[in-house]
Amino acid sequence: MLSNTIEKYLKLFKDSPNYRETDRIADEKKKEFETSPPSVSEVIQELEKYASNPDYPGASFIMMAAWSNLSKDYTPILCQILNDESNNGLHESVIELLDVLRDERAIPELSKALTYRWSYDEWLNVPRKSLLALAEIGTPEAKMIIESAAQYPEELISEDANLILEDW
Repeated sequence: MLSNTIEKYLKLFKDSPNYRETDRIADEKKKEFETSPPSVSEVIQELEKYASNPDYPGASFIMMAAWSNLSKDYTPILCQILNDESNNGLHESVIELLDVLRDERAIPELSKALTYRWSYDEWLNVPRKSLLALAEIGTPEAKMIIESAAQYPEELISEDANLILEDW
């Protein structure tokens, strides 16, 4: 069960004496997810735990688990996480997953994420990754949002939007 796997690796990481051991444990965890990926329902259940508790310690493990068994069934809970501007610990990872899933249901939340600004995100990674995910979805609605972003005052966003539109 995924929750047991997460607990096991949280303990191993906590007890790890050095970075070399941490790297070894990370490789072991990755291999475990690759050889025995968790079920979609288990991943959704863990994502729901994170959505209700942003301090949930196994958040990065959940994302790794999701990558090991991709499914558009994750879209609703990923959108819920992305829609909560204050719950920003995994936003970049969530957007990267939505980019790969290419699910039109994520368009409203990806559009909203274009407006997110935090002092620690000086390169505007969350909005810029949202642009890329919208481009991957590739619908007329997504294109209209990117066209609008091309008019944003922040050069990083408007330049990225224009580059995407050039390749449309």
